[in-house]
Amino acid sequence: SFLHTEPLAWLTGTQLALVLRSLPLGGGASNGFAAWRTLCEEDERMDPAAQVAVLQELLHPEFETAEGGWRQGWVEWEARLARHAPLLGSLGDAVRIGIVRARAPDLLRDHLEVSAASYGADYASFRVVVDSYLRAHDGGSRQ
Repeated sequence: SFLHTEPLAWLTGTQLALVLRSLPLGGGASNGFAAWRTLCEEDERMDPAAQVAVLQELLHPEFETAEGGWRQGWVEWEARLARHAPLLGSLGDAVRIGIVRARAPDLLRDHLEVSAASYGADYASFRVVVDSYLRAHDGGSRQ
């Protein structure tokens, strides 16, 4: 099912193992809801200190330190946001936009400021603007 195969694209480590373990051995229909429930339960079991560390990392990411450059760091951050959604609750579009804009390279940040009317407080539209800019400027690895 989609709910089962989609996480396989962005999970790693223990979380990936949990989803893979929930796949049926005989190749029958998979239950994506059970896999998601397992992931949520795993996140809820995190001790408070670990939860604080994860929140700190997600709310104050360092995109530029990623091995593949700023764009790769941004993509990895988005995957971590999705992975820790149960811990974060609903992180609004405006908050996500603010986090990314504050950490954008200078030229991209300038572009985002003058393009703000095109995305407003909609993260999907904002993501299109960022991605378009990065594609036009060498993929974001040097920006």
